Amino acid sequence: MSNLIQIKKILEKYDKNPKKSLGQNFLANPEISKKIAEMSLNGHAGDNCGALEIGPGTGELTLRLCDLYKKVAAIELDTGFEPILAETLGGHGNVKVIFGDILKLDLNELAENEFAGCGKINICANLPYYITTPAILKLVKSGANFSSITVMVQKEAADKLCSKAGEENYNAAAAAIGYYGTAKKMFNVPKSDFYPIPKVLSTVVSITPRAEPAASPKSEAMMYRIIEAAFGQRRKTLANALSASLCLDKQKISDIVKLVAGNESIRGEELDTKAFSDISDLVLDMFTSINSITIKKE
Repeated sequence: MSNLIQIKKILEKYDKNPKKSLGQNFLANPEISKKIAEMSLNGHAGDNCGALEIGPGTGELTLRLCDLYKKVAAIELDTGFEPILAETLGGHGNVKVIFGDILKLDLNELAENEFAGCGKINICANLPYYITTPAILKLVKSGANFSSITVMVQKEAADKLCSKAGEENYNAAAAAIGYYGTAKKMFNVPKSDFYPIPKVLSTVVSITPRAEPAASPKSEAMMYRIIEAAFGQRRKTLANALSASLCLDKQKISDIVKLVAGNESIRGEELDTKAFSDISDLVLDMFTSINSITIKKE
């Protein structure tokens, strides 16, 4: 599994064609696979770490992870790769392939079951575009103790994931990642390093958890809800977007936004995670107050 010829050969052997609907473009450059695997260690000693890979495909990156980590668990959605992975990963006793949907799995349970005895757990993945945002959001929101997340995504997605408040590409995913840790673009991967060749450039992104949280919201769920509402209607002011999404009094929401941001006409893309956290706390207090009044009336 070290080059394009071998990848094509094993796909042909098992009559397996890449599925465009699943964004299946396989990394065919062993040097890039090795570089990504090494980068995923994030400075840790692999002999005491576990690696969770999303979408192993033909197993090119998985093999590199097996060489570096104590334990590897690879989550694959397409069961058509079962015989292929059985062959390519055969002889590696430190890897387990789990066929399932990463978006539906309990990540905390997975970490507990598969990585017992591992001091740290790192994520490593070549993510297809259609699940890039939901997969990364699931990882950062899971609460699982991941030490690093290294993903290869389309360059356009990388630009958004690594954006900061006030920048053109800043979005809900970037704001959520900002709470969890810091995202950094590491290097680009040419189209020619994949099979089949994609239409776009790819970029490797490293996300490292913060030693100290960027904010301390009373409710993470409420903060994420505020973030999603803020970016759900980008053309609206933050107050209008939140009022419409949360079905709350516009003036009260405007007062909260003005108190935190100093400007009730500000838009969501101008605020960082700390501001979203502060707004979510005040909105939560508003909900609590409304519920208390309702209870008293009853």
